[in-house]
This record gives sequence, structure tokens and C-alpha cells, in this order.
Amino acid sequence: MIHRKCWTAAICLGVMILLGGDGLSAEPVKKQADEAKAKMEAEGWKQISEGVFERRLGPDGKVEHLGFGREGLSWTIGEMSRRLELLRQEQEAYPSEKLARIIDDLEARITKTRREIWNLEIEASAASEGLSSITANVAGPSCSSICYSATADAYGLTSSQGVGAVAEAKFNSACGYSGNTYAYSYARATQGTVTTTKSQEDPRTGTNVTSAAAASAPGGLDCFSEAYSTVSSPALGIAYSTSDNNYSCPLPPCSVTISGTTYESFSNWTCRSRTWTANVSGCTPTSYQWMENGTVVGSGSTYTRSVCAYESSFNLEVLVNGSGYDSHYVTVDTYVCECGPCNGQICN
Repeated sequence: MIHRKCWTAAICLGVMILLGGDGLSAEPVKKQADEAKAKMEAEGWKQISEGVFERRLGPDGKVEHLGFGREGLSWTIGEMSRRLELLRQEQEAYPSEKLARIIDDLEARITKTRREIWNLEIEASAASEGLSSITANVAGPSCSSICYSATADAYGLTSSQGVGAVAEAKFNSACGYSGNTYAYSYARATQGTVTTTKSQEDPRTGTNVTSAAAASAPGGLDCFSEAYSTVSSPALGIAYSTSDNNYSCPLPPCSVTISGTTYESFSNWTCRSRTWTANVSGCTPTSYQWMENGTVVGSGSTYTRSVCAYESSFNLEVLVNGSGYDSHYVTVDTYVCECGPCNGQICN
């Protein structure tokens, strides 16, 4: 699901000024900021610190953050530093050259963001009208909106056992303001004795940019995947991020059908061998359980038994990987008699 933000820049910068700007009278700024905050709270956001809002996206750990002004951008640096520590721990446990490069890139982004905030503070202090002049320019007819969005999803694979993650971030400014987008995905899983780690990142900067990253790893043990995306524009005083993580890699659900005879007819007292097959799709079968009239009778992909004239009809069932299930009823008709015609047939 894409959580798209497309607010007028005047609203965004109004909150930014309240949380860290100069040059406007207190009363109009407070009213504007209160209105923006009330709108965010109505949408489920909760202010967790000065200039920073958080919203939970369901019970599975997915979360998003929105920061304004100096405080919001500074909090973003703290968030990147926390992520840097987690990545270092992952690299120590499961070293890879690609993750090492991602760690180096994140260190560089932290340094760059600190420099951008510092430059923004110098420019704002040097401007004769402070940030109010920037507000007027952005709120004018030539720049009606700043649009940005980000998604992050981590999950267990559905076509095979394993984990995956995807992330995307977008920024668009119609009036020339630049933004930074970043998408990161990581997946780790163990299959047998082999642990696979996959990671991807995509940092971009511009007035109309999109970052995308995806990663997946096969396995059924030690499963973990993470997705993270962020959009920021120090010049506009906004920072948005969302993240998701997953530790589950269950066997994918199976679709099963039974093929084989459903009808057997006898005209004498004989028996014949018949085989039924479990046809599986949507998963890799690891276990089968055949049942006849509720009693377990087999454990392979096929089940073979004798069908005799003297027995009654029976029901076959098969369960694959504990999830895929099908039922198959077999009708046994016997036309055996001692003498004369029997149900339209001549007895042997």
C-alpha cells in the first residue's frame, strides 16, 4: 500500500516554522501549526517528539515517521544512526561485501544530511526575512504542491519457502526544490546448511526522482527480511520514512487434487489394482498423508490398493504439507449373482 503525501507546501512549511523557524509573528504561525497538527492526529499520527510524528501501520511492526523543521531533520539523523548500528550488527553476524558498501553509503548520507541542515541554518540566519521569504515563494502560484510517497513491505514468500522485501520512495516538486529519496531491502534465510543474504539500495537526489529496491532469499530457517524507504528535503524542512520487518517463512499453501478412478464395476468375484495420484501446485511438497475412510493408509505422492467386488465404496483423502487437502470418493458397484440376468448383465 502506498502512503502518499501531497500537501500544499504552505502547510508543510507552516509547521516547519513553528518547530524551528524565525521571522513570522507567533499568532498566525501557531494557528496554522495547530490546524496542521489536528489534521495529522485525525489521520492517526501521534507526536513522539518536537517536530516528529509517528503512525503505526497495523499490528505487524510496520511504522512510518514524518518530521518537520530542524528538529524533524535532526531526528532523522538519529534514526539513520540507529539503523547504522543494526546494519553493523547484521554485517558482523552475516558478513557480505554488498552490505558493507551499504553501511559505507549510510555513513556518507548521515554526514551529508548533517551538512545540509547546517547550511540551511546558516542561510536562514543570513536571510533578511528569515524563513518567511522561503514560505512566500513556495506558497506562491508557481509552486502549489510538494508530493512525496514511500512504501516498505517485508514478507514471507508465497511461491516457495523464504523471505522477501520491497521498498520505494518518490519525490516531486513542480517548482525546482530538490529532494532525496532512498530505498533499501534486505533478506536472509537458511536452506539446509547454506545461509543466503541479499540486499539492495537505491539513493537518488533531484526534483522528480524515484528510488526502488527489492531482495529475496530462499530457506526455512533463520528467516529475516527488512524494507526501509525515506524521502527528505532539507530545503523544505520535511523528512518522511517508513519501514517494515519480517521473521516468518512458512511453507507456502498447497493446492491439491486427486486423480484416479472414481468408479469400479464388477460382474464376477475378482479384484484389480488401482492407483491414485496427488497433483500438487503452488508449493514444493515435503509430506503426504493418505487416509481411507479416516484411517491413515499411505505417505507418498501416490496410493495403490486392490479394489475387490466384495467390498463397499470408500472415500480417499490426501493432506500435503499440512495445508493442501483434497477428498476423492470411489464408488464400487458389484453385479455378481448366482444365476440368471443381474441388473441388465449376464452373470459369469
